[in-house]
Parts: sequence; structure tokens; C-alpha cells
Amino acid sequence: MSNDNILDDFDFDDSPYFEENSGEVVAKFYSALEADVAAARLRAEGIPCFIANAASQSVLPHLQLLVRLHVRPADAERARILLAEAAIDTQESAYEVTDNRVLTILAILIGLLLAVLLVRAIWGVY
Repeated sequence: MSNDNILDDFDFDDSPYFEENSGEVVAKFYSALEADVAAARLRAEGIPCFIANAASQSVLPHLQLLVRLHVRPADAERARILLAEAAIDTQESAYEVTDNRVLTILAILIGLLLAVLLVRAIWGVY
């Protein structure tokens, strides 16, 4: 792959050889655009990669398929480090909850709302 265009990896002669079923998933994304940005970052650092499920997500958007970013097993650790340094959120880190107080407050508010709706339903007030 030439270094002048990191987004397109169509030069198959220069591409590293991926053996069948040898790609290791280093990140998962809900958006193909996010996966493309992460792949561009890895390619800029000389790590060959490919994206799986990008086309199926656009054809079947209601299934919420994850777009997977694959690299060679030898490059997996370095790729994870580069993605972490670039602060690219992957599917795993996007839903981490660090503060349980937010969940507690939401649960209390939902409970109060349900209690009010139940009282109105029993007394027939709408």
C-alpha cells in the first residue's frame, strides 16, 4: 500500500497477506464511518487491516450489526494501543458506566412516574 492514500487499500500487490480466518478483531463499532476512521489511523501507522460487516450494516440497518476491525494477530496488541491513544471509542468502552448515582436517580424517577400513572389508572383520572 502506498503511503500517499491511507484510506484506500486497493493495491493488492503491496498488501500484506492475510491467511484465511487469521484476522483478529481489535475493535467493534456501530458505525462504518467510525470503523473507517480507526482503520485509517492503523494504516497510517503501517498496520494492515480490514473491516467486516460494513456493507451488511447499510443493507440491513435495523439489525444493528457491529462493524468489526480486523488486523493480523502479530499486530493486534500494537493496534489496540494505537486505538486507545487515539481515543477512538470502541463498542466495549462506549457503554461503560462509571457513576452508579446516575442510574439510581433514573430508577427513582421512573419509579415515581410509574406510581403516579398507577394511581391515576386506579382512580380513573386522566
